[in-house]
Amino acid sequence: MAMTDTVAWVTPPEPIRGLDHLGVQAPCIALYGQLLPGITNVTDRARYYSFHPWVLWSFERRYPNHSVDEFRRVLRRAECLFALIAIRHARKAGDDDDGRHGRAMVGRDKLLRIDESSTFSLEDYAALEGPNRYFKNKLGGLGQYYFGPLRDLRVLDHHEEAGYPGYDEERGGLLAEAFASAVPEDEFFRVLEQSTTTWQELDGLAAFCPCSLLANTVEHELLLDLFLARTELFRGDRGTMRRATLGLMLDLSSQAARDTDYAFEGLLRGGAYTGALVDGSEWKVAKPLERVLRGWGTYQRNELLSLAVQGLFAAVLRAIERDEGRSIRQASDAADVAVRLLASRGADLKLSLNDLVARVRGELPGLADWQSEGHELQRGWRLQGLPLNDDTKLEAIAEESIAILLALLARGVDEYPYGDFELDAEYFDPREVHLLSLRHAAKTTWAGLTVEAWVRWLAVHWGVTRHLRVALRKLRGERRDTFRIRPLEGELRVVEAPEPVFTQPRVSRAQQILRDLGLVEYDAEGVMVVTARGRTELEACRAG
Repeated sequence: MAMTDTVAWVTPPEPIRGLDHLGVQAPCIALYGQLLPGITNVTDRARYYSFHPWVLWSFERRYPNHSVDEFRRVLRRAECLFALIAIRHARKAGDDDDGRHGRAMVGRDKLLRIDESSTFSLEDYAALEGPNRYFKNKLGGLGQYYFGPLRDLRVLDHHEEAGYPGYDEERGGLLAEAFASAVPEDEFFRVLEQSTTTWQELDGLAAFCPCSLLANTVEHELLLDLFLARTELFRGDRGTMRRATLGLMLDLSSQAARDTDYAFEGLLRGGAYTGALVDGSEWKVAKPLERVLRGWGTYQRNELLSLAVQGLFAAVLRAIERDEGRSIRQASDAADVAVRLLASRGADLKLSLNDLVARVRGELPGLADWQSEGHELQRGWRLQGLPLNDDTKLEAIAEESIAILLALLARGVDEYPYGDFELDAEYFDPREVHLLSLRHAAKTTWAGLTVEAWVRWLAVHWGVTRHLRVALRKLRGERRDTFRIRPLEGELRVVEAPEPVFTQPRVSRAQQILRDLGLVEYDAEGVMVVTARGRTELEACRAG
């Protein structure tokens, strides 16, 4: 049988910037995922946790056509209307504190463009296509942001027969009925189905604004049950850990120690890592909160490791651009680049790593003294602030990165630092970068190395070689080209050096949710403080 050769071009994967180019943030993400389950970096407002089950519940009661297309139409219009009501209510109230009303509502940025003096069509914004489309995902913010967390909380589930999401009869049904109990449902759906709408018509729907949550006692109490796992119904699905973290945040907000130079997340990171408040006093928490405080401390320790490894890698790549015409012959050449970046350490490079770690241990500020410039927390924040695009700052970036790693080694790592988490030991592959591999490397691979040899090892094995392995894995498994230094014929050429960054541990989203629930507020200096209701719930969290 004759064989015919066919030659064709294969479309290469489109290069993208991607995230976590060294795979060092994955352990951090796994940790904060356990510390704050049910809240993500895109679930910004508490009332969506009751609004979405209510939309599903109302759709099945009001619409005889239960097709997927009909559900998408209703859902998308409902999300647009929900956000528009919050925008309108903020304007009518003359309230410039948008955190009470429309902040982070799904589709808000697009909907803010609607002229206040004109009528408008919801369909122009809710449609699946068109220049004014509020959201690309066919199921809007529910599909893109909220369905996963609501499913994990057993509020929503997959409605296999219908082809669109369904609500849990117990948890979801209770939340839906509670939401319905204090809003003008008929008027909402009347406006939703109109061909055109005026801003004035939204005034009668103000009860839907997120700020009205506290006025609906039944809904408010159920959402407190959900987020704080106050009742047996809501205690499963790791709810006790979420309760403890939110309780810890309330505890921190209740402390007299304050410093307006720090955002709340910074205070949490510092306090958890060191066990000390911003004024240096001990952060004493009730026994039910001790485990989660340790957990956040472990997360922050892992964050410092991640940031330091990212920082050295970024400095090396930028130095290759600056000093080597953007390319090196092979991964091992990165070692020479790293050593040159750290030339200011002089004789330290000839010391044994163990001797330098011992010296650093004697020079480090006390762990609780995290305001000190030489503390590893301050170094981490400083490292994040150094401009990677400034050629004169590359040595400083490398120096701060190495100083953080030395501090972590000097402080020491527990035999099993992840004991407060429910993570299988096999999750921590010894070839990956995490606290266990740091501890193991210090006792084995790095034992007996000089500081220079250690820096060389880091630049190659936890830098360029590791990135190539991670990028190849993403290319093979996901068809995504995330190379920041690309292997070409006879060279490795820098594409772009990625900025070293901390992960985003959902804390700002949890702050907004605590505010939506009336447990915290902001004082005249912009500091988050606990309300009277917040103190009641805090005491309950402290009690267990």
